[in-house]
Amino acid sequence: MGRMLVTPSTSGNLALPSASRSHAFYGDAAARVDHAFRTAPPAGAMRAGLRHPMLLPVLLFVLTLGLVLLRQGRLVEYIYPVCAIGIAAWLYMRSPSHYLGFVCWLVFLSPEVRRLADYSNGAFNPQSPIMVAPLAAVALTGLTLLRHVQLLGQRRAAPLVLIIVALLYAYVVGVAQVGPAAATFTLIVWLYPVMVSFYLLVTWRHYPDYHRVLLKTFVYGGLLMSAYGLLEFISPMPWDAFWLTASQMHSEGQAVPFGMRVSSTMNSCGPFAATLMVLLLMSFAARGKTRILLGCIGIPVLLLTGVRSSWGGFAIALLYPLAMLDGRSRMRLIAGLLGVAVLAAPLMMIDQVSEPVLKRFESMQNLGDDNSYQARADFYRNFMSSALTDIAGQGFGSIGAGSKLSDDKTAQTMVDFDSGLMEVPYVMGWPGTLLYVSGILMMLWRGFRASRLRPNDLLAVCGVGVAMATLAMMVMINTLTATSGMFFFIGVTLPVISLRYARERTGASPKF
Repeated sequence: MGRMLVTPSTSGNLALPSASRSHAFYGDAAARVDHAFRTAPPAGAMRAGLRHPMLLPVLLFVLTLGLVLLRQGRLVEYIYPVCAIGIAAWLYMRSPSHYLGFVCWLVFLSPEVRRLADYSNGAFNPQSPIMVAPLAAVALTGLTLLRHVQLLGQRRAAPLVLIIVALLYAYVVGVAQVGPAAATFTLIVWLYPVMVSFYLLVTWRHYPDYHRVLLKTFVYGGLLMSAYGLLEFISPMPWDAFWLTASQMHSEGQAVPFGMRVSSTMNSCGPFAATLMVLLLMSFAARGKTRILLGCIGIPVLLLTGVRSSWGGFAIALLYPLAMLDGRSRMRLIAGLLGVAVLAAPLMMIDQVSEPVLKRFESMQNLGDDNSYQARADFYRNFMSSALTDIAGQGFGSIGAGSKLSDDKTAQTMVDFDSGLMEVPYVMGWPGTLLYVSGILMMLWRGFRASRLRPNDLLAVCGVGVAMATLAMMVMINTLTATSGMFFFIGVTLPVISLRYARERTGASPKF
């Protein structure tokens, strides 16, 4: 059978070349895929009554802003998470793509809502209920696992089964070592990105909607956060200055013009840089002035975060799309990158903007004098033996933020763990590490194979590039959990479900 290929247009809407061209270049199978995509009704047509699915999310943020202006921060702390969970549940039942898009928006904006509420209250709340909203919203994917648990017995879910078993093993060990509270908190942080992947596998028939909604979410979300981040760097908002002072996050710089490391609407520069890296890469699948504007603002803002691991991840992720595209598309991508660099150059010519970036680049050239690099090198040197020789592992909750909930109050907690590569064997031991790493590599391999069969589906190709960059950043921190982990699993799952959707439309037997 000929090679099956479905190509979305760079505008973000699924489209294919004419049937004759598909037949000439890719064989009968590609022509059948082309006809199926042209004649099949959109998945959204099956959702009667869902006319404006994003109206409620917009009203939520408008209501939140109104309460903040009325200085009702305490009210925001309770209304915002309750309404967010309710809207997420409504979208979960009606529109999978808009539900996942709303979860992304909650991840993007909830930390900023928290800052506004704290500033309105005049007091810093270290345990704000607002931050429950994104976690509770994404937890709804657990219902999908309960409803479709039989899917775990199928071949396409095999990598997820390995990963889930590894997480449960680390959880049992963690409960025995540090207690249920710390172990449960850490399990949730590790598990919910996996549940997002499972949710995508179950709802694979909605891939055209995912392609459209997620692409818009990435582009407009990235543009909003980039613009706000640039404003934050030039002239920090009072609530951002209040947050930086009250949280005592000294590594974020000083709350003065040109003195902060950009964190935009997120908690700190690290998560923001990793998220912006993903949004910039995914925006290559879009087309139009908005994408160009995102690149002109987003790339300088990424540099202003000062997070070198995300700089390296961005460079690594670019290599995959460049290798996958045909010659003409590759030249267009390179020309686009050069165009964005030229348009962004005037901003980087301002001394206050370029100075912190140049200092971080110089530190990469003089690693012997870089305190951060030396500290991480010492960590690897001193910790590697204990991480690799502990056969059973320490379990979830022994390190990280969850360790603060440990039952053993005399134990020394290690909240900041400077290596994802060491964290996995340390908490999972040999049995859990073997299962977890095998599942991750299987998912990456499947995503790679699926994107190879659809090289013109830029969203799928960029997703694999994001996954590769995320794994490369494991040298610095654990990027397979929380927000960065969610984007990793989205990146490796989108190519698989898009290929499955194409094969189902043509009547071919799915292999993924």
